[in-house]
Amino acid sequence: MRMAKTSYQSTDFSWNAFMSLGFRPFYLAGSSYAVISMLLWVAYLFDAIELQGPLDGVLWHSHELIFGFATAILIGFLFTAVRNWTKLPTPSGSLLLALLALWCVGRTTPFLGLGAIGVGLDLAFLPVAAICIAIPIFKSQNRRNYFAVALLVVLSSAHFVFYAVAYELMEVDDSLVFLTAVNVFAIFITVIAGRIIPLFSNNAYGEKRAKRHRGLEYVIVFGMLAVLGTDAVFGISDELAPQRAAFMTLLAMFHVIKMLCWRPHITLSDPILWILPLSYAWVPIALTLRAASLLDWPVDQILGLHAMTAGAMGSMMLAMMTRSSLGHTGRPIKASKLDTAIFISISLGAAVRVFGPIVMPELYLMEIALSSVLWSIAFLIFTLRYWPILTSERI
Repeated sequence: MRMAKTSYQSTDFSWNAFMSLGFRPFYLAGSSYAVISMLLWVAYLFDAIELQGPLDGVLWHSHELIFGFATAILIGFLFTAVRNWTKLPTPSGSLLLALLALWCVGRTTPFLGLGAIGVGLDLAFLPVAAICIAIPIFKSQNRRNYFAVALLVVLSSAHFVFYAVAYELMEVDDSLVFLTAVNVFAIFITVIAGRIIPLFSNNAYGEKRAKRHRGLEYVIVFGMLAVLGTDAVFGISDELAPQRAAFMTLLAMFHVIKMLCWRPHITLSDPILWILPLSYAWVPIALTLRAASLLDWPVDQILGLHAMTAGAMGSMMLAMMTRSSLGHTGRPIKASKLDTAIFISISLGAAVRVFGPIVMPELYLMEIALSSVLWSIAFLIFTLRYWPILTSERI
């Protein structure tokens, strides 16, 4: 008997479909690069490779996580979301391909020694993408989402400062740049998650069990903006440490209250739902760890940073990538066993990276390697599972 073709089976590659909307190429490019860059990072840690140019391994790893992988996923998401928000077109076809090529050139710069040309092309990606996002938002007067354009401007500026510091054109602490960029992503997560998580939960269960309180949302968003501002000034220094720690702790408590209003326990039977509040939980964890570090508790400041990057950013991106890849290609929004494996792997990887050094600091290097492998497994599964979905026609 011939088996009927299901929506999850491989379908024919279609270039037109692949270049029809931003999430398709940028999700695949970003997820593939998440694997490649993380494995290269591990190889560097064990002295297996060397990098060309002014970036050492740590700077390259930080740069590529934020301005390489994460930026690709963010832009892919925004190109798709902005089209839905405004009902106006975002890049597709040849323009989308050109933007993808621009992003790819930036990833090869440290290995091919492209110098100023490569840096210039890498720097151009975010501003060009931001313009493509700003045009439909401003044209439609979609004021609710002006914040996205403003945050992209901040992110682009941080990228410029990063390279200016790397090439000794400016004297600024690297931590200021990276904390600013990570805070931009944290604000995106705060705003978008606050909108969609209660909506998705209520849609799934047919009743308004998950609550959203706009007043609390505004307090938290302005609090995150305050963290961005103070980090842009003080970085990881101990300036105003007690005050900043107290503020971050209070802000973390507000995040937890916000999560409890969603009643996350109702999602436990559905992986495509429970991964969302689980991913968001890393935001208050990150703030709490950063507060502890500012108070000179035995918690390295890098752990709070990784709670936000490997934890909140990595897992929330995969949560949204799986959901939007299914929904925007006409497939049922239901997690397969592979999707569940993705969520478990990325969550375990983040837990090992953040809590491993606290529990067993003597195994630090091995914990980095293990968390990197778990991260790579999660994104590799996504790439392989969603390649046929993202490169074929909508069903």
